Amino acid sequence: MRIIGSFVSSSALIFVGDFTDMLKMEFRTCRIGALPLAIAWLCFFASNGAAEPSGPEPSRADQLAAAIYFEGIAFEEVGDLSDADVARLIELLDDPAEIRQHPNVLVLLGMSGSPAAFDAIADYALRGASGEFDRLEFRAQRSIASAMGHLARVDGRALAWLIRAATDPSAAPKRSFRRMDPERVARLMRKGAITGLALSGQPQAARVIAEISAVPSAPAEIVEHANEALLLHERMSREGPASVLRDQFGRDR
Repeated sequence: MRIIGSFVSSSALIFVGDFTDMLKMEFRTCRIGALPLAIAWLCFFASNGAAEPSGPEPSRADQLAAAIYFEGIAFEEVGDLSDADVARLIELLDDPAEIRQHPNVLVLLGMSGSPAAFDAIADYALRGASGEFDRLEFRAQRSIASAMGHLARVDGRALAWLIRAATDPSAAPKRSFRRMDPERVARLMRKGAITGLALSGQPQAARVIAEISAVPSAPAEIVEHANEALLLHERMSREGPASVLRDQFGRDR
């Protein structure tokens, strides 16, 4: 029994040893065989990456529209936008897929001072005259008054638009936003128009804001906002937009 047991043990050890040697040989064979294949794959991916041309550099208008501003768009960021830049901004504004950029686009158009900006902004304000705003629409609509305020420094049509929006209750859209009923939305839009008048720095704008704050029946929040807007208007008139709207924290992208 001991001899048989020893024989079986020895045979088992020999078999295991042979099997291990076979595995090592197979592993070496696979490793050697896999090397050319790996090199071929690397060459394939490298050639494909090199073959694909890089996309065109985004235009200045695209870069400004897509940037994330920490304190709003600084006046110094815009400088002198070209006619081509303005045309590109209007294209972005007409594209519903770019609605996340529309708040920036609207303000950039206003800051551009282009004669083509007013119609683009005013037409945008008329979109969706009823129903409920979604979040992205609401953000964009609230940027319209600021855009008109910047444009009103050089375009009388924008100033007239703001005066009507700040003084005529029927000018506000009859739309709701989540838990905000149309009346509350209208008050927010009116306050935005008052701020837009202040951003214009125009003497007529200051008179309109003062008249709004002096109306005895005006809601307290409107009077308070108008008084704050007068202070902003004074700064805009005295220091100019480049100083008041200076970017202190920069932008992302």
